[in-house]
Amino acid sequence: MKKVLEVENYYKLINHGPCVLITSGNKKIKNVSPVAWITPLNDEPPMVIICVASSHYTAKLINKYKEFVINVPSVDMLKIVNDTGKISGIKSDKFSEFNIEYDFGQKVDTVHLKNCVGFVETKLWFRKDFSGVTLFVGKVVYCEVEKNLYDNYLIPQKAKTVHHIGSNKFFVSSKLIQV
Repeated sequence: MKKVLEVENYYKLINHGPCVLITSGNKKIKNVSPVAWITPLNDEPPMVIICVASSHYTAKLINKYKEFVINVPSVDMLKIVNDTGKISGIKSDKFSEFNIEYDFGQKVDTVHLKNCVGFVETKLWFRKDFSGVTLFVGKVVYCEVEKNLYDNYLIPQKAKTVHHIGSNKFFVSSKLIQV
């Protein structure tokens, strides 16, 4: 037997990819914010999509500096994922407030987070506004992952990435299944 969902809740059924931390800004101005709406778009050239509320500071910084970094946190960073989404970077330096370690980008001026599983640096390629949400398409220009967490694929039982399923609920990756 199935349960009928309200159409507004469709995303709770299909959106349980990794919750990531998006860093935006430049070397002087920086922000970090959790984003759960993310998907690969293309392999050649490598491109990715993130969706951000148009009114959020993250969207304003991406629009201004034309780049962003996707940081993939592990369960060890779940408190940072949760807490950075509760306040605006306009009003607070989240890096200082939550003691977040960062390093400067390799191909972008935006910082990336040191303690993440990995990160993907992107240059803004395209953007489109939809009813209060901006879809940002980034062209991937550089990425890194912890060596011990990757063997041609991310190793879920080691990486323990967090996946948002709605509200304040998450689950953690833990098992690789091959068929």
